[in-house]
Amino acid sequence: MKRLASPLFILCCLPTAFALNANATKLDLFSNVELKAANYQHLIYGPRQTSQPLYSEDATLGFVIKNIRLEKAPESSMDVGIVLQSVGNGASTGTITSPQFTNAINRLPASDGTPFVREAYVKIYQFLRPNVTATFGRQDFTLGQGIALASDDLGLPGGRVEVANLFHNLKADLFFFRPFLADRFYKVYGGSAYYPGNEGLWQVYHFWQRDDGASQDILFNTASKTKKFTGVRYFLSQSQLTFDGEASIERGTAKKVGGGSGNYSAHAFMMKGAWSQNIPYFGKSKLRLGYGRSSGNADAGAGAKTDKNFFPAFGHKYNGLERDGYGAIAGASLYDIIKTSDTANGLPHGMSGLNVIDIGADMPYKKLLLSADLYKFRATENTAGGSLQIGSEWDLKVTYPFGDNLRLNVVYAVFTPLGVNADLKPIKLTYGSVAARF
Repeated sequence: MKRLASPLFILCCLPTAFALNANATKLDLFSNVELKAANYQHLIYGPRQTSQPLYSEDATLGFVIKNIRLEKAPESSMDVGIVLQSVGNGASTGTITSPQFTNAINRLPASDGTPFVREAYVKIYQFLRPNVTATFGRQDFTLGQGIALASDDLGLPGGRVEVANLFHNLKADLFFFRPFLADRFYKVYGGSAYYPGNEGLWQVYHFWQRDDGASQDILFNTASKTKKFTGVRYFLSQSQLTFDGEASIERGTAKKVGGGSGNYSAHAFMMKGAWSQNIPYFGKSKLRLGYGRSSGNADAGAGAKTDKNFFPAFGHKYNGLERDGYGAIAGASLYDIIKTSDTANGLPHGMSGLNVIDIGADMPYKKLLLSADLYKFRATENTAGGSLQIGSEWDLKVTYPFGDNLRLNVVYAVFTPLGVNADLKPIKLTYGSVAARF
């Protein structure tokens, strides 16, 4: 008996047929698939430790019709893009019960393999003026390194206007997004400016993050809040050296549940460097070094009016069903980490702010790429007193590239808890994955 084509396949083929029949200038198709089998041992949640096997399937299929001419504006053109994504844990995994994955799963429109729209946008070139490009709809977006704002592969719905050669080589971006988180929409709006220096690229940004719903921050139970983020980034890339440094300041006000108000006054920075050199036996290798820090709260009393913990709602920290950040297990950002408790930042009670150190290397060996990283995590403040130590982690990764479009990865990682959790067993992660793209 003949099998009928799936609705998803038909949906993707219809625009292709239309584009070809309409003699569209160009149609770009792309796909990414990652299959991953992992096992987490001794995950920490308060005094308890549990294990979680995890099989995940993450697939993306996108198509972009480019260079569509506009009859009423012949000097302009547009691109129309649609990207579908499917994330699931497969029928063989069973229920994911560990709380460490709850936030990553709950942010997804669907986590059972059902496809959802990750991006759907119209991009117009020479919009009103020759040096202006405008993008409307759900779109991929990362501001700087993603410390304060990133779409995390879900897309941000809204609009973005890019202005080239605003003044000499200065470029400016303006954006307004309405992302959905938990049970409500936020308002995120602001802009950034780029200036290419003699050797590197400077970026300055400022944006507002407005939340009109009740929520829990690190210090406050808020009825509503508005946070303002201002940052600067410098990126340098040369033949053997790259440097990426970014600093961000958080300010703002909040209305507390039950009355009263509070303020936000926090900061964070991250500096990353990498250099390439020949190492005996391995050949041309890359060495990495990174250091980042965010502020925390030294006072958590009932009368505290200023939250000094850097805590944006849409900074980069997830990939599919898992965290994505510093450390394969920790998945740390500059302000939170894989859950070890029921706190908003995942840290033990009383701790806020993070100090992150990363020392790593990528070394080729025959047809393999060997990667090793050592991480150190420490809190900035601990209102409960005692140690600021959180833990250390080392990761080993082996990659076998079959080419540019297919890779096999094997990872073994160990996170050793320190401080208040020093008496608990180390967390261990083993996983293998296949990543293909076209």
